Amino acid sequence: MKIDKIIELSQSSDLPKDGWIQSCLTCGTKTARIHDYKIEEHTLYRFIFKAFLCPECKKKINTSVFKEKFNNKCEKKIKKINYTYVTLENELNIPVDSENIKLMTNVSF
Repeated sequence: MKIDKIIELSQSSDLPKDGWIQSCLTCGTKTARIHDYKIEEHTLYRFIFKAFLCPECKKKINTSVFKEKFNNKCEKKIKKINYTYVTLENELNIPVDSENIKLMTNVSF
């Protein structure tokens, strides 16, 4: 069973990175609307890419010129992110203490 990892793409802004409102990827307008971009499957993970897209830009998504611009921006953002590097520490949100790991491996039953 693969683990789903959602990666949200937005334009850089002064908004909190974990907030539910981000800048539209194409025009920069603040929005909470998300558009499903694509899914990439790897051995252990399934990466689900979603882009913040304001209602005005969403209306234009079916035009070829806008869609090409949108796809280019998404791919450029994805290349900047090293999304294939996912560690167990990040997945569990537990800090790893190397001393405790050594102690646990020396335990005999």
